[in-house]
Amino acid sequence: MNICNRSAFIILMLSTSSAMAQTAPFPEDAQADAAAAAQGAGGQIEEIVVTAQKRAENIQRVPIAISALGGEALANKGFDSLATLTKLAPSLQLSNYGPIAFVTMRGIGNENTTAGGDPGVAFHYDGVYIGRPIGTLFSAFDTERVEILRGPQGTLYGRNATGGSINYITRKPGDELEGHVDVTAGKYDMWRVRGAVNLPLSDAVSTRIVAFREKRDGFTRNSVPGGTDANDANNWGVRGHVRIEPAGDFSILLSGVHIHSGGVGSQPEIRTPFPGSTTGRNLGGPQIAGLNNYLVDGVPLVNDLRPFHEGKNSPEYQRNSLSILSANLEYDLGAATIKSITAYAESKFSSQADTDYSPKDLGVLDLEERAHQFSQELQILSNAGANAPFNWILGAYYFREKGFRQSAFRGGRYAIVAANNNVPDGFRLAGDVTSKSYAFFGQATVRPLDRWSITGGLRYTHDEKDGVNSGFQFTPPSYSGPVGGQWEKVTYRIATDYQLTDAILAYVSYSTGYKSGGINQAINPLLSNAVFQPETVKAMEAGLKSQLFDRRLQVNLAAYRNKYDDLQFQILGPFGAQAYNASGATVQGVELEFQAAPTSWFRLDGSGAYTDATFDPQLVQNVQLGGNRVQRTPKWTANVGGSVSFPIRGFGEGRLRVDYSYTSRIFYTAFNRAAPFPVNPGSDLAPGYENVDMRLFLTTADDRWTGEVFVTNLFDTVQTGNVFRGIGFNDVPGGGGAEVVTYKPPRQYGLRIGYKF
Repeated sequence: MNICNRSAFIILMLSTSSAMAQTAPFPEDAQADAAAAAQGAGGQIEEIVVTAQKRAENIQRVPIAISALGGEALANKGFDSLATLTKLAPSLQLSNYGPIAFVTMRGIGNENTTAGGDPGVAFHYDGVYIGRPIGTLFSAFDTERVEILRGPQGTLYGRNATGGSINYITRKPGDELEGHVDVTAGKYDMWRVRGAVNLPLSDAVSTRIVAFREKRDGFTRNSVPGGTDANDANNWGVRGHVRIEPAGDFSILLSGVHIHSGGVGSQPEIRTPFPGSTTGRNLGGPQIAGLNNYLVDGVPLVNDLRPFHEGKNSPEYQRNSLSILSANLEYDLGAATIKSITAYAESKFSSQADTDYSPKDLGVLDLEERAHQFSQELQILSNAGANAPFNWILGAYYFREKGFRQSAFRGGRYAIVAANNNVPDGFRLAGDVTSKSYAFFGQATVRPLDRWSITGGLRYTHDEKDGVNSGFQFTPPSYSGPVGGQWEKVTYRIATDYQLTDAILAYVSYSTGYKSGGINQAINPLLSNAVFQPETVKAMEAGLKSQLFDRRLQVNLAAYRNKYDDLQFQILGPFGAQAYNASGATVQGVELEFQAAPTSWFRLDGSGAYTDATFDPQLVQNVQLGGNRVQRTPKWTANVGGSVSFPIRGFGEGRLRVDYSYTSRIFYTAFNRAAPFPVNPGSDLAPGYENVDMRLFLTTADDRWTGEVFVTNLFDTVQTGNVFRGIGFNDVPGGGGAEVVTYKPPRQYGLRIGYKF
């Protein structure tokens, strides 16, 4: 079904529901009151308060490109994991390998998930920066708000936010006894139970406890008898908060969360065979002396190349956990407030993967990674209101992380590689990295005129990394032993905004950003590339935010141009995946977000982005990258959704919501190869795709019971999540290696029943 047909289908569904709502007006009873409360005063667009600048502000008055959704809006759009944020905000791409997140915003992210590298999009959980991307695509529940800050956030959020920042904010304890629970069942024998309860223990102490458990069979079918089906789910988590207010001007919030993901997980499947095959079905073997005959041995190795199908004989699994403990203290001094955020976080990841993607015992990768971090942030900020002539914030930040990673390569394929290098069967890579960082920052806003504001911010950051690597020793020479680096940087932001009318804000900003340098951990990390350098950015942005027609139409527009120097990116070369510095890249684009509430029963919202992200002229691995698109960055993205509410006499309210999203094609490496198999070295291009989700909600008049019938990926389109080379092969022209791929979920459906008390 093409775009026109799908769009017509969506319009038809919403039009039908609209007719139902128009011909059956709400009775003047409790149902009408409940509907009005849910939609906001008079059916207007809800005002959202964000903390993007470390203080509570109306999102429409903040001179930053921000997407923010509250808990109810997230539930209406089916938000149950950070992986779904791609459908909710422009210029944002998320994909994964198991629980490891690959996040790209405005063309910038990072594929180096080891402790030696850092993300380009910072992730904060209740104000705590999480250094590793492991476990950040967790199942989300009892969410208060998600804030997505696009563009460099180098002043208030510091290092590793050259692309932007994602702030996940959970619901905190309140003063009343309340809670909610829901149960979900769906396709692939999926089931999930979630619950939250708020318990006030006294006037000064309250708690909130949240838990969930979910399981699902894999949607990637394994044709080998006894083989494991990939892309399943076996997850659970608990979270707890305790709020203590011994005095009116002093509060303590203690929080703890533990999330576990298990099962087979998201395992790659083969998209095209190894070089040497011409049928599209036989694995011919990589270009390593003596290995081709060993692989074939006179018998074709048949592999299923269809999406969501594989033929692997080695058992696979992934286990991941993320734990966070934090203490937030606030003390109101009158003219200013002091805040302290102390946190400890720990992540663990282990997996086993069949890396020959065939029914033969040719290659298995055992991967283990763990990291633990401590952070301390102090803030002192003025208590002047957002419209005061002058407000300010000062802060200091400390971060320490220690990470360990080990990869063990086993099986016949790796045995030959090892034998050719005079080592025992198989080989392993291991290493640990210790990172330290501290920073001092400040930002102030002055208002020369009632409608005109000027903001300036400054941050000094110092980073240190020290590591030990025991990489496998091929030639050319590599390092094995201690290595490290130190870097420091001053970043700043200057912005001015003008309130053209009470409903329209215009702003312009110039900012800089910085991402720490790092240490390469690979099979054979080269001496020339043992340490890679920091990434920096200079960014210009202009935007317009508006709420029109008595808050029934909201339109936000942003245009930007970012110039990156020493852009960090990853290449899977002959000695493993390693990070490199590109001499530069330019990213520019336009973003649009809108919400419309023409009536009390009809809502429409959407976003779109055009991103032009290209490398500057430069040679990498003897390939000219100039003009190539930055990897993992589609040129066009669009999201649009609509909902129609209608009364159900004697019961309550119904609501139908349909969401459509489009993503244009994506290159997954900097080389931008588009030649299909069997042309060597093949393609790293993923085609564009569309997605349609549909949800029907039924809510009782007292708002206690809710039922939801949902279908995701309604038209069962194939949506690529990752494209990369098989482990141990080359990503450079002339290299070997099969193209492997992970896919986003196929069509799924289910039923959810929820109860509030």
